[in-house]
Amino acid sequence: MGLSTALTLAGKGVSVAVLEAAEIGWGASGRNNGIVAPGLKRDPWEVHKILGTENGDRLLRYSNDAPDVVFKLIDELAIDCDVNRNGWIQAAHSKRALPLIEKRVAQWQALGAAVDTIPADKVSAELGTDFYAGASRYDGGGSINPLAYVYGLAAAASVAGAAIFEQSPAEGIRREGGKWVVASTHGSVRCAQVVCCTNAYNDNVDSLRGTVIPLRTAQVASHPLPRDVAASILPGTAAASDTQRLLTSFRLTADNRLIMGGASATAGDHHDGLTKHLHKAARLRFSHIGDIPWDIGWSGYLALTTDHLPQILRVDDNFYAGIGCNGRGIAMATATGRSIAELICGQDEKDCSVPIRKPKRVFGYGMRRPGVALGVVYNRFLDTVDRLT
Repeated sequence: MGLSTALTLAGKGVSVAVLEAAEIGWGASGRNNGIVAPGLKRDPWEVHKILGTENGDRLLRYSNDAPDVVFKLIDELAIDCDVNRNGWIQAAHSKRALPLIEKRVAQWQALGAAVDTIPADKVSAELGTDFYAGASRYDGGGSINPLAYVYGLAAAASVAGAAIFEQSPAEGIRREGGKWVVASTHGSVRCAQVVCCTNAYNDNVDSLRGTVIPLRTAQVASHPLPRDVAASILPGTAAASDTQRLLTSFRLTADNRLIMGGASATAGDHHDGLTKHLHKAARLRFSHIGDIPWDIGWSGYLALTTDHLPQILRVDDNFYAGIGCNGRGIAMATATGRSIAELICGQDEKDCSVPIRKPKRVFGYGMRRPGVALGVVYNRFLDTVDRLT
């Protein structure tokens, strides 16, 4: 999101400095599951209930078009990032989830989205597993290597004129003489506008602490699979994820590695347990492969908002922050970065498709770790019950 903002602003001739606490791609931008999915965590009828029909439709269409923003940037900037535009499948983890899939598809179709259900007799062949009861395909989705993508955005922003400083954490943000001053490890930046795009990693920013729930999730990558085995998984489709409350995603890379994501979560720093859940999830779905050799696993934080909708926070005058893509970060973060840039360049907030709000601390934030742990156990139980009924 920060690099998308910087790239858009630099392209408009605005002087931009990007401060990165670690190195480019260190956070969720480089650690996510690589799925470029249209839409939101919430369904259309839920978005309408929260935002109203007019504002809801505007955000829904914006989110549906967000993958196009990503793929067009990849083309324009010639980013080499293992791009696959062959769609995204959302799979029903149980028969009980089928009515939800059908309702979801109908509402997205009414909004003009290129989505349809997959005939029941073709689901297993499309996914390469008989684990699922049904599925839908969103033609606008796809997958990428997320770290390569964010490297490409950084390179393009730099060429456009943005100054990028890695290993430069923002240690303080203050007003001084009508300007914002952002103090960092190696110096300070004086600027007219500040944008904070730390999302789930924002606890060191006083005005943003507690505005989202950081949820740790994991990914694992297999050793390259034999070509015939890899060809049996998701033939003709880029990526898939399911309707479980503890969502599981999977895709293949250009070198035939199976990438599994999700499956469990924590609000803490635990990692090993998350990757073990993914190994088990892969065995359940792809038992015909046999033992899958896993080369690597990694984890990191995504940000949940209380209403599961993305937001642009108006922290102060000339100070915006983008938060809460809720697991749809590649497409929504890229698009939202552009929207923040337009706001900085004078767009009226009423014309912004992403809800703009004041920062608000999540109730009970201090108890998030036991709360998330309890929620994970409860949701795992519900997902299991669904499959048994």
